[in-house]
Amino acid sequence: MDAVEGPPAAGPVNPFSPTAVARVTEQGTGGSTVVTAAVRDATDQLDDYLRTGDGAVVALIGDYGTGKTHLAVELLAHTRRVTGATVQGIYLDAPGDTFLSLHRRFLTRLSRDAVRELLADYVPDPTGVTPSGDQLVRRLRADLAEVTTDPAFGTALAMLLDPSTEAAAWDWLSGHPPGPALVAAGVTPSTNVEATAVEAMGVLALLHGRRHDRFVLVLDELDKILTAGGRPGPETMARLQRLLGVFTSAGALLVIAGLPDMLHLLSTEVRQRIGPIVRMSALTGEDVRTFIRQTQLRAFGQARLAPFTVETTEYLANLADGVPRRVIRLCYHLFQRAAQAGTPVTHVMVREVVRVQFDLANRQDVAADVRRVLTQDGWSYQRDHLVGSMRDLPVDFWIPLEERNAGCCVLLSESVLKAEEVDDLNRRVVAIRAAVPDSEVILVVVGHLPAEFGADLAGTFSVEPIVHDPQSFAEDLSGSVKALMRRLEQAIGADALTSVRRRVERIHRQQSNTQRSIEHLSYQLDEIRGELRPAGLLGVMPQHQPATGATPPLPGRVARVFVEAIDALDQLTGFERRLRDAFAPHRVATVGGADGGQALRSLLRSRDVQRAVGTSVVLRRLIEAFREGVEQWYDGHRVDPQPTDLERLDLLCETYDGIAEYLPLFQLDTLSGLAAAGAGGEDSPDLTDRSPTWSQARSVFDGLGGRVRQLLLAG
Repeated sequence: MDAVEGPPAAGPVNPFSPTAVARVTEQGTGGSTVVTAAVRDATDQLDDYLRTGDGAVVALIGDYGTGKTHLAVELLAHTRRVTGATVQGIYLDAPGDTFLSLHRRFLTRLSRDAVRELLADYVPDPTGVTPSGDQLVRRLRADLAEVTTDPAFGTALAMLLDPSTEAAAWDWLSGHPPGPALVAAGVTPSTNVEATAVEAMGVLALLHGRRHDRFVLVLDELDKILTAGGRPGPETMARLQRLLGVFTSAGALLVIAGLPDMLHLLSTEVRQRIGPIVRMSALTGEDVRTFIRQTQLRAFGQARLAPFTVETTEYLANLADGVPRRVIRLCYHLFQRAAQAGTPVTHVMVREVVRVQFDLANRQDVAADVRRVLTQDGWSYQRDHLVGSMRDLPVDFWIPLEERNAGCCVLLSESVLKAEEVDDLNRRVVAIRAAVPDSEVILVVVGHLPAEFGADLAGTFSVEPIVHDPQSFAEDLSGSVKALMRRLEQAIGADALTSVRRRVERIHRQQSNTQRSIEHLSYQLDEIRGELRPAGLLGVMPQHQPATGATPPLPGRVARVFVEAIDALDQLTGFERRLRDAFAPHRVATVGGADGGQALRSLLRSRDVQRAVGTSVVLRRLIEAFREGVEQWYDGHRVDPQPTDLERLDLLCETYDGIAEYLPLFQLDTLSGLAAAGAGGEDSPDLTDRSPTWSQARSVFDGLGGRVRQLLLAG
């Protein structure tokens, strides 16, 4: 432990970020960087490029919160440190749109004057007057031949140097149709504006490389542009392949970052153009300690670990699965608690904060899940059943094999983080089997189980331990119990008639439980219907209405983020559309309103669908409430915001991200069938192929607060 470091560091502010979302600035992210294997690999690739100048494409791959954006921006900061800012580096957050939008976003990071400066070497006369326009055009076309054979680029760039035509040339470079001046010079409207936009990016990359010797472009969240219209088709792949090709030919380094699923979306031809693939590394306990010391050094001038300890940082890293965003948020809340209590961070504090921030289940929650699974599957079971003598602890669940001294145990355990805890669990299994030789034992871990300990326990228990995961727990436990009970029947030699009788009895219990659930659900729906009718909510749910009165509209980019979020939610779930269809006048007129309501009632009988619909409604209200809060903030603080105003904006964004991460958003994927089922009809597009899955759509909701803040501050 680091007890010698004294009490927790005292400071005016908490040094850790509450949102843990990378904030992109010209100097980097402004946060601490722990040198993991991924950081070393990516930096080595960058240094190799800066040394050789050979064009290349590097991919940064990792899940949400693993630090892709942080690493990407730190690569640009590393470039500036190594080269003394002589190498141009640009960061772009890919839009969920088209390559034309990407190109225009690229141009916003430049300016007309900056592009003219790139062409300065082509103008020998200091006055800016080119001796021969035709000669300049020929030189430009020859130099640009490495990335494009389109003569229009040489013509437009030459006209950009002429004050009388530079505005028209800039408009064409931005993707607009050519004006009269360019048409007169031989530039014709493009038949493929997307392809032209990709080549324009390559042209600018080449000019950057020629002027600054090297050029680095970071393209973050590339998967958004790939999945903008559903699964990417051949045209999208062709444009991406061309983009990678022109940057490599221009001698630039293109760094693309995205989710692991992005690689599976790419065609073979595109994959072949990507060089090294750097996968983000999980943080170890030592990494977490390094991060804490670096952060406190930046904030307080002293690289200290307190109020954390070696033991609690190891525990924290395990429970957060080494995901940087989780680690940083936990450090923020744990620092707050320790400072308020005046004590070091304890294991109890870590467990409580993890449970609150990340909805980590406790033993009671998991015990309730076990009861639901056993009840739904029709098993007869006993809680806290004593196996063996009074000196032994009771097992959490006992599933007996009727008329035999045999059965299956389910044991619940907190996180297993020490070898001594593994030994205790193994001894307990031995004691259970000594008392009941014909028994099987399942271990359910509520928390974290290191891989090496899991392997040790798998050799003693009947099946591999089940680490509780809300998404897969029910299926894992159900399958394990069925397999082990079947194994027991075979081991004790139960006759066929007895086995059939047991299965029939279990099916009867399942049917009875299902009937009770349906009756209970019907009662709940009646109650909900009664509550919604007076409130006027039983109809078409209102869309967000823009602010009225003197409140100014949000900037276009910010407003678009909110619209995209609501649209993605509607497309993903289909619930709003199905609800409107159920009460549509033409449906009521033709079938008396019965058909539309029947379809929705049928779907809502599923408990999983109920949970998912509830989550989607809460998420929708959360996004709308977040927008209203941002509108109010923007109304009062859009001009010259003070530090306290920015803190309020931080709090708004943190509140959204904190609540959104607490919601079980993975349940939304359950509604994919609802979205597909409502896509029929002559006037409706087929959404079966293009409606996004949860893994694709989550990027719209995850980190929305951080993106809104970044766009508002960017102006």
